[in-house]
Amino acid sequence: MVQPILYSTEILKALSGGDIRKANELMGKAYSIQALVVHGNHLGKSLGFPTANLELPENNPFLLANGVYAVTARVNDILYQGMANAGVRPTMHGKSLTIEINLFDFTGNLYGMTLSVNFYHRIRDEKKFESLDQLVQQIRLDKTEALRLLS
Repeated sequence: MVQPILYSTEILKALSGGDIRKANELMGKAYSIQALVVHGNHLGKSLGFPTANLELPENNPFLLANGVYAVTARVNDILYQGMANAGVRPTMHGKSLTIEINLFDFTGNLYGMTLSVNFYHRIRDEKKFESLDQLVQQIRLDKTEALRLLS
C-alpha cells in the first residue's frame, strides 16, 4: 500500500497555488505522482494528442492546482517528455478531476501500467474553449512551450 507523503504548509501552499517551481525547490526534487493508466473517452487520440488517463490511489490525492504542466514520465526505462492537463476539462463539460498525460514521441499501449510522472513547470491555467479547433490550437502551443521549458 502506498503511504501518503506529508508536506510542509509552505510546500502545500505552493502546490495548491500552482507554483510548481517553488514547490520543487522547497522539496529538493520534482513533485511526482504514481498512478494507474485507465481508459478514458479517447478524445485526445482523435484530436491528435493521445493521452494516458491517470487514476490516483484514494490515499494519494493530487495536490497541484488545475492547469497544464510540463512533465516527464519513465516507460520501460525510457524517459519521455510530455505535458499534463489536470482539471475538470471544462470544454468537455467535465465535472470531476482528471489527470491526462500526453507523452511526446511515445507510441504504444500504457493501459494497466502504473506511471510515475514528474511535474516541472506550470504552463497555464485550465480554460474552457469555445470549440475543439480552439482547444487543438492551444494544445499545439502548450506542447511547444512544454518542449521549450523541458529543454
